[in-house]
Amino acid sequence: MGCMFVLVGLLTGAVGMVAAPAAEATFHLIKVREVYPGTNDDSYVELQMYAAGQTFLSGHSMTLYDSAGALSHTSTFSAGVAKGENQRTVLIGDSGVQAAFGVAPDLVDSALSVPASGGAACWNAGGLPADCVAWGSFSGAAALQTASGTSAGTPVSAAGITAGKAIRRTIEPGCPTLLEESDDSDVSATDFKEVSPLPRDNAVAITETTCAGAPNTAIDEKPPLRSNGATAEFTYEAPTATSYECKLDSAAFASCPNSGPQEYTGLSDGSHTFQVRGVNASGPDPTPASFTWTVDTVAPTTTIDGHPADPSSGAGAAFTFHASESATFQCSLVPSSEPDLFSACASGKSYSGLADGEYTFRVKATDLATNLGAPASFSWEVDNSLADTTPPQTTIEAKPSDPSSSSTAFFGYASSEPGSSFECALDGGAFSSCPASGVTYSGLAAGAHSFQVRAIDAGANVDPTPAGYSFTVVLETPTLPPVAPPPGPGKAAPPQTLISLKPAAKTRDRTATFRFRSDGPGRSFECAVDRGPFKGCRSPFTTKRLGFGAHAFSVRAVFGGVADRSPSKFSFKVVRGR
Repeated sequence: MGCMFVLVGLLTGAVGMVAAPAAEATFHLIKVREVYPGTNDDSYVELQMYAAGQTFLSGHSMTLYDSAGALSHTSTFSAGVAKGENQRTVLIGDSGVQAAFGVAPDLVDSALSVPASGGAACWNAGGLPADCVAWGSFSGAAALQTASGTSAGTPVSAAGITAGKAIRRTIEPGCPTLLEESDDSDVSATDFKEVSPLPRDNAVAITETTCAGAPNTAIDEKPPLRSNGATAEFTYEAPTATSYECKLDSAAFASCPNSGPQEYTGLSDGSHTFQVRGVNASGPDPTPASFTWTVDTVAPTTTIDGHPADPSSGAGAAFTFHASESATFQCSLVPSSEPDLFSACASGKSYSGLADGEYTFRVKATDLATNLGAPASFSWEVDNSLADTTPPQTTIEAKPSDPSSSSTAFFGYASSEPGSSFECALDGGAFSSCPASGVTYSGLAAGAHSFQVRAIDAGANVDPTPAGYSFTVVLETPTLPPVAPPPGPGKAAPPQTLISLKPAAKTRDRTATFRFRSDGPGRSFECAVDRGPFKGCRSPFTTKRLGFGAHAFSVRAVFGGVADRSPSKFSFKVVRGR
């Protein structure tokens, strides 16, 4: 959540509150303290200084983002604030804050609206987010990237900020009453928690106190996680420190400038670790601040793996390529005599509709340390007289018998041109894409059916005479067990059957479940689905996966070899849906 841009003269060596930095350092050393969504024009965002002299806020802004990371509102200061002692707060509030809490915002913004369900709030320095907090359903972390590569991390209050509550920064790591840079883990769920709202403006007296004991050190300015420079510069701070000690990699701790900058030059490629600890009368910080980064000064090499033939038609030109390390790419395709026009591209790039002529394709890679490699290139001639205009021929290679006793049918097919795609149609329906490996249809009703398939070659030529096949599905008529005649005097009646649980008449469930019962003990049951035969079953009964469309379920009780002569039935339809 936090990142600092400039830190000059933060400490003078005195133990206690931090001395005021030079004017050019103002407005950077500020963090988001508290956010309140509000209910009646009383929402607010409260900022807090963790170093003195941060009063010159004119022209700088607090920004709000919606749950997707889109900028939703900006509150910009037109003037500074009066008090700039360490731990002073600054309140940005809607028009109802003073009436609700008895505190006057330092910046009244009647358009301020904080979404409780999900969003983010950021304090900006140098035009970029310097410190951010996210909550609820926020998923736009990329929008909050700061200069040091950090963001708001996992949001706090995952279900949204509870009605009547605010989220406030938790102050714990070093001094439990004094906000410090180290109170920022860049993870909102760690750094904030829900509390009762308690806003304060710049005029409210400071209650935080300086802690005794060894200082707690934090690194403010540092290189990116992957750097293409052989130099590195660090600034750091610890509110109670009188001096500092730094080390790089395996070297021993040694004295370094108060608050920095500590500079290193001539760094080799590879991983490096910087550590710094503040020192005061109680001794050095027992948990030095640490930062590990990678120096990478070698540019990536790009290789073109696939390209069109030379010459080829301009209907399509596809390129594949890779880099020697993780990288992003830029591609350019221009007539060979014209200057390159690079734009972002993925690990493959295709072009179509090229006119006759000589063309040059170039691709270059930028690695994670922003090293830009030299372009790889391929030149070739486009000759549209070579275009393929001959459609493919389609054949059916696998099909059901005619007639077929199965409600499932598989078709395999092939094209006269390798690399073709296929479109299929059943029973006069519209053609739609189908797998090159074949297509299976299930749930076919008894009666006549027709199938067609056509191939489409790499040049987008479509077979004008699709291959077709017609067949008839003949399903077996179920055999029913004997049904008892009406009972004579003194004889028991055949069992009765009742469906007690069934799906809706229209359902998206393709494996429907039924429960059923009979009118006496000792009954067994037989079930039938669609035109299938009755088979022994138990309650509850779940069907196999059904096709979309109309279906019927029947169940009958059996007792003493005599079946219910009026089975219980239910008709329903499986529909498509989301």
